[in-house]
Amino acid sequence: MKTLKLILAMPCVLLMQNSFAQSTEPLKLSSTMPAPGEKVTFTYDPSNTVLAGKKPEAIVYFLDNKLYPAADINLKGDGKALKGEFTLPATTKAFVVKFSEGENVDDNDGKGYMYTVYKDKKPVPGAYATEAYLISSGMGNYIAKIKADKPLTADLYKKEFAMYPASEKEFQSNYYFFLNDPKNAESMALLNQKIAMLEKSNKEEDLVLANNLLARGKNKAHVDSLTAVIKSKYPNGLLARSEMMTEFYKQADPNKKDSVLKIYLAKYPDTTAKKTVENGMRLQVAGAYLNKGMLPQYEQQAAMLTDKTNLSSYLNSVAWKWAEKGERLPEAERLSKQSLVLVQTQIDNPASGSLFLSTPAKAKKAAQSTYDMFADTYAFILFKEGKFAEAVVVQKPVYEHNVNADADINEHYAMMLNGAGKYAEAMKVAESSLNAGKSSQGLKDALAVAYVKVKGSDKGYAEYFAALDNSVKDKLRAELTKEMINKPAPAFALKDMDGKSVSLASLKGKTVIVDFWATWCGPCKASFPGMQMAVNKYKNDPNVKFLFVDTWENGDNYLPGVKKFIADNKYTFNVLIDEKGDDGRQSKVVSSFGVDGIPTKFIIDKGGNIRFKHVGYSGSPDKLVDEITNMIEMINSDASQKVSMLIRK
Repeated sequence: MKTLKLILAMPCVLLMQNSFAQSTEPLKLSSTMPAPGEKVTFTYDPSNTVLAGKKPEAIVYFLDNKLYPAADINLKGDGKALKGEFTLPATTKAFVVKFSEGENVDDNDGKGYMYTVYKDKKPVPGAYATEAYLISSGMGNYIAKIKADKPLTADLYKKEFAMYPASEKEFQSNYYFFLNDPKNAESMALLNQKIAMLEKSNKEEDLVLANNLLARGKNKAHVDSLTAVIKSKYPNGLLARSEMMTEFYKQADPNKKDSVLKIYLAKYPDTTAKKTVENGMRLQVAGAYLNKGMLPQYEQQAAMLTDKTNLSSYLNSVAWKWAEKGERLPEAERLSKQSLVLVQTQIDNPASGSLFLSTPAKAKKAAQSTYDMFADTYAFILFKEGKFAEAVVVQKPVYEHNVNADADINEHYAMMLNGAGKYAEAMKVAESSLNAGKSSQGLKDALAVAYVKVKGSDKGYAEYFAALDNSVKDKLRAELTKEMINKPAPAFALKDMDGKSVSLASLKGKTVIVDFWATWCGPCKASFPGMQMAVNKYKNDPNVKFLFVDTWENGDNYLPGVKKFIADNKYTFNVLIDEKGDDGRQSKVVSSFGVDGIPTKFIIDKGGNIRFKHVGYSGSPDKLVDEITNMIEMINSDASQKVSMLIRK
């Protein structure tokens, strides 16, 4: 498989979160002031939550402001309630308990179940600040759908610094970046006061922090001036180091990247035991050589890695690329097999890798999923080499682990079965996949081949496939009907890549698909071949328009990279560039739409109302086109519009 299919006020609220006595709270802890090292038991009653009648799982996240480990909780039934327990690690400052079943999460009205850790009846140092960062950074939303809350965040930071003045130094970066809110005069006054104080410091780290805080604003001259001062005073310091690191990551040519690495390590040697920084940079060099097919140079760099685990993605990516083109297949087979060996070590020992916000069980499950994806690549290479029987043996467990979950896996398995002469089985696999809504042209082609071999001719195939296709379409529309909404779309006007302004209001009377994306977003980019297919399908329809809103990019000089990405991939997208929001990031319009993650698409009807919100990417370009096509047809159907309005009203 080509690629893998992601992390950032009231005392009464805190009291309610921590109170055992509150009978309305679904979750009740054994202690109102849990301490480090303490065993915490709890009772959870899901009857008045979104998990009522379901079988929830539970995870506890230990917030230590460093490693952020997690642990699975074994829930035991006790009447209508559930009981569980866990022990707080010694370094825990706060913790979050999450209850979920699949995609359903009990978010406790957006507050989550977050608790402070105490010692001697006082919050431990860093507890409130760690909670504040969790809420404001997006980490809370990521792990447990905890909503951002600016007043609560500000209150938590104030309480932390009032109780522990020394904490301000440790958490000042998080705090002052949080204060960057142009709409809040008080916050901006505090921020500017801090910047002025930092600029007077004789410490490089203070000047660099001031520079980073200024970079979020619009005073480029001030930033440039301070940058020059820092470089002059500390020519080999933190800023110079950061700029050399940036230069390293910018280099696409492996030889140049290798040269920058040598210079960097000569000036800033990694003296830590694990050599994490050096290993990460050397991994990039090895990957760059591998991407160019320069195997001797790749192997030289790989031999110097202290941790080879993350090589697996590079190996799989290159092996897949060669397999798709039918090039260097014996080498592709060897590289792919190496990737499987590396991932198997993660399955066998999940705790050996990073467990940031993950449990060993979750890490093992993720590693198994990765193994299946890479095994799909290996089997595909065997298929390309004409080793059909071997390919089926490798692909069978991959398919069984992901039955009808992935169109590519299903397509490859059906092709391999056809190659091995197992036509009846191939037909069954293809038909089952299509019935489940997992479609691709290759899968349809495999079905046609299998049908002819099983039936002896193509007689009746057109009628057979039409009936199957109609059944699939009916199922898809039934599912999409449940997702229909009807609310006004936020008004916006943004500039395209050429500086021309485009407003949503100017497109009233047309069906508009707004797709929020970023150049760093893997799922966004993976969805674009399918989105190009959709754009092509409707290119001659004047009543359907696509807007691709680039957002959440890093830094300020992102436009050239956006243009290059679109041009390099020959996409014919109408790309709009989001503007800076109140948080100082490129987030104005994406925030107005309430987007939590990308890619997110909105289907807007002719009246300017949002009718569908589609988050993520399923991995199938054909399915994406089918979904968009059906959503467009449904909102342009008078009957469907009336049904939707009745449901929502």
